[in-house]
Amino acid sequence: ALFCDNELIGINIFNISNTVRLKAKGMIINPAPAFIEVINHILINDGLEALPLEQESNFIVGQVLELIKSENQIFIAKVDISSRVIYVLAPNDSIIVNRLVVIALPGTILGNGKTAILQQIDNIYCEGHLCLKSELNIPLIEGKDEVYLLDEFAEIGQDFFAKE
Repeated sequence: ALFCDNELIGINIFNISNTVRLKAKGMIINPAPAFIEVINHILINDGLEALPLEQESNFIVGQVLELIKSENQIFIAKVDISSRVIYVLAPNDSIIVNRLVVIALPGTILGNGKTAILQQIDNIYCEGHLCLKSELNIPLIEGKDEVYLLDEFAEIGQDFFAKE
């Protein structure tokens, strides 16, 4: 357990691959319930709280409806995520209207270790983050990190990492 001023800020489970066979490298998004059960067994035996079993990854498929340039020259995308229309921070102006993208909702830990946050930009509340390939742990082509565009068969509002 990692503490800072008596506050738990992290947990490191050494040699977890000796206990569980891992096929993934890097961040494990939306792990199987059996994997969480093993981790929780280790945590409880060490006197720590168990992890909640998350049913969704909070990476949601959305459709870009509009791209807005704020007063401060920041790009914001208006996105349909099925349950509602939200505004999200966009990395640049190369976003294509009507394309399907991946949105990280507030509180979601991205592949680069950063966390998507709720933020206000020029009186617009951005309720998520439009994801780059690196933030989804998707290999880059020629080192170019860009917004990940989905194929047309994805369903608006579905969990991007849902197990089918």
